Amino acid sequence: MKHGAMTSGAAPVRSWRAFGRDVAIVLALDTLIAAFLVTFVPAGFWHVFTYSQSIGLTICAVSWLLKLVARDHRPGLALTLAAVPLGGGVGTWLGSRLTGSDLGSLLAEHPRVLLTTLGAALLFGTAISYYFFARSELAEREARLRQDRVERLTDEQRLAEASLKLLQAQIEPHFLFNTLSNVVGLIEADPPAARRMLENLVAYLRASLQRTRAGPTTLGEELTLVRAYLEIQGVRMGSRLRWAIEVPDELRALELPPLLLQPLVENAVRHGLEPRPGGGSVAVRATRAGRDLVLEVEDTGLGLTGDPAPGIGLTNVRARLAAIYPERSSLQVKPNGSEGLSVRITIPLPGTAP
Repeated sequence: MKHGAMTSGAAPVRSWRAFGRDVAIVLALDTLIAAFLVTFVPAGFWHVFTYSQSIGLTICAVSWLLKLVARDHRPGLALTLAAVPLGGGVGTWLGSRLTGSDLGSLLAEHPRVLLTTLGAALLFGTAISYYFFARSELAEREARLRQDRVERLTDEQRLAEASLKLLQAQIEPHFLFNTLSNVVGLIEADPPAARRMLENLVAYLRASLQRTRAGPTTLGEELTLVRAYLEIQGVRMGSRLRWAIEVPDELRALELPPLLLQPLVENAVRHGLEPRPGGGSVAVRATRAGRDLVLEVEDTGLGLTGDPAPGIGLTNVRARLAAIYPERSSLQVKPNGSEGLSVRITIPLPGTAP
């Protein structure tokens, strides 16, 4: 009983800490949004700052209120995102009260100020709400995984499947925030590029969400995620990144475990091409070799002489291959000629006997 009391008492503390962390993130991002907006709207900083914070914090509060109301049934993505327009409307009204503005007059006299502030807040509010939702999903899966490890230490296959689901829910916050930061920088300098980056970010998030809801995916669906990632990085890195996807159409419908190609491509860009002053190229290929499917990711980056610890991407992929195809799979890493790396995955074609 004492142990149970301690556990139930710790949960609210963790919940309040999580709420405080979310509020701190929202405050920081809303401040950045206000600093950006004040450069091209005819209003003072504190006016824009008050509206930005009112909208962002209200969206955050509504999201957490939904969590409290649905205590035993965690709100899905649709309900989570519904907090954005609701919080945006309430936050706009609250901002007008705090600044002593009349919404009708403000809309008539300065529609650009109001609509630009509201639009930017809703855009970033949607992205931030999605990030919080994905992080909550990941935390829930981590909790279930820990419970499974305690209760089913002998059930190795179940633990492997839970680990795969955990990996499927991973969306790197740094990538999300860096992309949004690049969008903000491009809005004034290169609006078409900002639009392309946002469209590819939406495609990336949509593909990531679909991947967390399903088990196996297809090679074509995985390539959609890879393409969106490379498009985003291409806008950010410009001519320093060149890429190609060379996969025959007849292979794209093949069933494929998720998160095999994407970590390898991210590894090539982040640890091979990005640190290199002149950048380089990355190529993604898939071929059929007898009863096997061969997936290759080649880059012309720093290679083995670069970062000696290139993240956990290769380690995760190697562990997943061992869990899914314990006898008929391989992952080979070797130099790509005089520069870069070549990573090759070999797995059995779907339907072939072991």
